[in-house]
Amino acid sequence: MDQKAFDEAVNETMDLLDMSYSEALKDTISQFQQMGMDMTGIKINIEKATDPLPSALFKLKTYYETSLWDESIKEQIVSNLSIVEKHCKTQDGRHLSKLSGAYNIVCGYLERLNELDVDQKAQFIKAFDSLLGGGQVVYGKALDIMVELLKSTKDEKVLLALLSWFKTISELEDEREELRIIGIGDIMKDILQSNSSNEAVIIATCQLIRAQLREDNCSGDFSNAGERSRLFGCELLLPLLQLLNDDQIIELEEVTSEIFFTLATIIVRFEFCRKFNECGGLLRLKLAMDRHCTMRLNCQAFKLLKSLAGDDIVKDDIRKVGFCPLILSVLQRHINNKQLCIDAMKLLTALTLRSPQNSAELTQLGIAELIVQAMKVHSNDDKHQKHACTAVRNIVSRNRELASEFLAHNIESIIEKIISQYKNCEFEAKSALRDLGLDVNFKEQWTGTGQNLSS
Repeated sequence: MDQKAFDEAVNETMDLLDMSYSEALKDTISQFQQMGMDMTGIKINIEKATDPLPSALFKLKTYYETSLWDESIKEQIVSNLSIVEKHCKTQDGRHLSKLSGAYNIVCGYLERLNELDVDQKAQFIKAFDSLLGGGQVVYGKALDIMVELLKSTKDEKVLLALLSWFKTISELEDEREELRIIGIGDIMKDILQSNSSNEAVIIATCQLIRAQLREDNCSGDFSNAGERSRLFGCELLLPLLQLLNDDQIIELEEVTSEIFFTLATIIVRFEFCRKFNECGGLLRLKLAMDRHCTMRLNCQAFKLLKSLAGDDIVKDDIRKVGFCPLILSVLQRHINNKQLCIDAMKLLTALTLRSPQNSAELTQLGIAELIVQAMKVHSNDDKHQKHACTAVRNIVSRNRELASEFLAHNIESIIEKIISQYKNCEFEAKSALRDLGLDVNFKEQWTGTGQNLSS
């Protein structure tokens, strides 16, 4: 879209429809959006616009150019930053902010950030955060200032705002990689160790860690999520385990859930599984599950146990520590919750892979009946049924004598129904039938005509 053509369209709308600049602006933007026009390079006149967002941005631009800020000006700055934050939480607001040049206006305040008090800094960061949706990349001096602020901030309000800001920019692969190079792992390690009793900061830091480990690839040619997971495991595993060793932290269900979820995300290598186990992590995990019966904590505990079961030695220790009865108890208590049942099936699949001992103990405790019950409760969810079939397959594949426990609960008819109802579950369902010792016909996936073959 050409700036001159855009301005002419706004002026024409004002003349023809007797509209104010703001009214004509909205109408023109809406029309061009419906036409699919790219307005990336367009700028609007915020001095003439009377809507709250461009008006607030114009005032912020004016205040920034004032050489000395007294308290009344600072109050006005904070008030207008609040307006920016409020309106940029919507998609339309973020779009209008880009046309208004909001990013450059707000970024300018980074140069004078030390003139603001703690509450004012926190509001500035919140407003800055709200501008970053939709793929806005932060780089250069602005990023350097924010990183240094994250390193040095001691105040909780500012720190929480900063952690949210860094979580927002971590939506982009390029930003995640830049932060890895900068050393975000060491910074988060220091934050966890310095705020080991601060519930809100621990939760926000865990959320930032997970944001850094996203596996999608939004803007780069490749993803380094695996490398970041390895580095974060090296840098952050022990600080997170130290938090779990604090009895006061274990009593906090929300914090413990966040730590479990984060550990499950960074434990991607067998040495991390063993390090967790060597540091007494399994005992602390079991203690937390004994203390808290909530669905949220147990879902995250199941995710963490699944990650830990990636190592065969730790997988055996999970059984020896006494998790099998606990897993069954949790599954029975929350069997109507689809997500927990899916996490349970994934965990059972991991625990019983190449482990006849785990399969035998779980079956002796009654897992067959619970799996069949869960398959009946969540019969309308193909994702659950697929994972349930895989769990059944792993349990009986090396212990064929365990198949009778499942067959006694009429699992054959349930799996046959899954095959007829969900085509995407066919392979897992038929594999379960095969390992249960039942007749099954597999489709040959790849066939050739046999032509043009030479001996």
